[in-house]
Amino acid sequence: MQRARYDTAAKLRAIGAPEPDLLEALEDRDRCLYNLVSMARRYRTILSEEIQHLRVGKDQDTVQASLGRWQTILRDIKKLAGDL
Repeated sequence: MQRARYDTAAKLRAIGAPEPDLLEALEDRDRCLYNLVSMARRYRTILSEEIQHLRVGKDQDTVQASLGRWQTILRDIKKLAGDL
């Protein structure tokens, strides 16, 4: 048991501190991915609401106009996905 603890500690020391550039790059990628997921979730919520509106008989043109206003979200999602 004692040896297992020693081996783990030795491995952790051998890894050392992460490189600042690598850490920064990974943090940037993490933020970008979080933003992408957040925007996709937001768009999906809007889409689900408009589907419900269609099911209860709301005019199709009104629903399409509502979805059209969110094209900027879709462009942002594509841009963020391209950045990954």
